[in-house]
Amino acid sequence: MKIFWDKPIDVSLLIHEDMLFWPNDPKFQREWVAKISEGKNANLSKITLGSHTGTHIDTPYHFLDHGKTLENIDISRFYGFAKVFEIKNPNKILLQDIETLPIEEGDIILFKTKNSLLLKENIFHDDYVGLSLEAARYLADKNVKTIGIDYLSIGPRGDEGREVHRILLGKEIGIIEGLNLLEIKEGRYFMMALPLKIKGGEGSPVRAILFPIEE
Repeated sequence: MKIFWDKPIDVSLLIHEDMLFWPNDPKFQREWVAKISEGKNANLSKITLGSHTGTHIDTPYHFLDHGKTLENIDISRFYGFAKVFEIKNPNKILLQDIETLPIEEGDIILFKTKNSLLLKENIFHDDYVGLSLEAARYLADKNVKTIGIDYLSIGPRGDEGREVHRILLGKEIGIIEGLNLLEIKEGRYFMMALPLKIKGGEGSPVRAILFPIEE
């Protein structure tokens, strides 16, 4: 097996003022504190953004009041060999969509869905594809390492989505949301998606990279 370290594929969303946001989340803002063009010695900006902006991870504390925060999570969940599966179901990732897939304990699983097309738009879509409760329980029982998806939430909007988070985060399964998988084919990759080390943090933007593998 060979990992092509010289061919990184950036699957992160570009952060900018007009990007896609979860409804009512803080939007990205940048204020220039100093600019060379205005006679300063360096360019320096101050940024404001929500901790779940763009491509990001969730920590257990996001949905569990006594869950681990960013400085305490196992960051090894956010790098390693990953399996990308394309799910054709246009509504939800159901148990029957994944129970025959080669998913094993300790896997990093990334789901590519119709969401990858939706991410190209700066309009939030309520009908994005999320992981169903039954599928979440199945993956939790499998004891996978991490689950990623190509929209801003791993679960459907509403109560079901919140429960999906609790099921996965209750077992400290890593969650990566907002992956840009539009140009990614099914298969195995090596992934890196490391969060910031923020004390007490419940989530963090990440720079998610996939490296092709030759088996």
